[in-house]
Amino acid sequence: MREGGSRRDLLPALLIAAGVLWLLFEIGFVPPRVLAALSIYWPLLLVGVGLDLLRVRRPWAVPYTALAAIVVVLAALFVPRPDASPPVTAFHEPVGAARSASVHLELSSSASHVFTASDASTLLDAQIRGRPAATFEVRGDRDKTITVRPQFTRPWVPASFGTSRWDLALGPGVPLDLRVDGGSGSTSLDLAGLHLAGFRLDGGSGAATLTLPGTADRYRASVQGGSGPARIDVTAGASLDLSLDMGSGSTDLVLPPGTDAQVSVRGGSGPIRIDVPTDAAVRLEARNDGSGPLRVASFLERQSGSGDIGVWESAAAHGTAPAILITVADAGSGSISIR
Repeated sequence: MREGGSRRDLLPALLIAAGVLWLLFEIGFVPPRVLAALSIYWPLLLVGVGLDLLRVRRPWAVPYTALAAIVVVLAALFVPRPDASPPVTAFHEPVGAARSASVHLELSSSASHVFTASDASTLLDAQIRGRPAATFEVRGDRDKTITVRPQFTRPWVPASFGTSRWDLALGPGVPLDLRVDGGSGSTSLDLAGLHLAGFRLDGGSGAATLTLPGTADRYRASVQGGSGPARIDVTAGASLDLSLDMGSGSTDLVLPPGTDAQVSVRGGSGPIRIDVPTDAAVRLEARNDGSGPLRVASFLERQSGSGDIGVWESAAAHGTAPAILITVADAGSGSISIR
């Protein structure tokens, strides 16, 4: 009876272990050497599961599945990697006849750096080091569409496996509608030199740093937060409508002098901090008080409302249209600080 019970409990235990392992992959906790060993020696785990289900006598009363996992860890520690130098993939797409472009970047687990190309005739210049590599799909002529996503030569490997570095240079020559899907890897987006028609960032569990351009042409930007921390710097002189819909990660937004911005905030469980210039015309409208506290800088004077709901303005905003309008549409459970 005891043996039959342990056999029935094996499958739930394996499912729980697989779920925990997958979660560790997604948050970037598993070292790259273990990922590499698992991608090669994973059949040992299947052998261990099969032996346990057949109730073959276990040495030292240790399940074969656990022994297989130990072998994988030992292989990660002591077996040299088959390829010491990571592969490098390069891609170049010129502007050509394009007058505008839509670019979609799916970054997954890769540590990624997106920046402005020095040559205006370049639309995308990419260099990928390590695995996973990337696939590049280009459509259109005058209105180009480019999609970049991870490439996995083994279909059973989930998108979180592998380690790589993506360096992606985007050209400033044409207006770009840019969408970035973050993942468990860190993401650096230095877009200060680009001509953005629109921008969207879907954050993941990795940390993200973002610099938005300071062009006088107004554009829309949207940041969907995840569990990773995010820092957003707006370049002076920017004119934009920015939507923040944040998750459990912390968020820091810096609006410098000379910014013309309308910012809509929907908070999550993570703290949100917004730095505004003290001498600018700033107006804060809090329409929802949530469960997290709202902290307002002393140079913003309350005009109406009570508690965490109301309207605050800087001295420069009295009787004039605000250069910076911050609207808290949904405060969430995390704290929101305007400082």
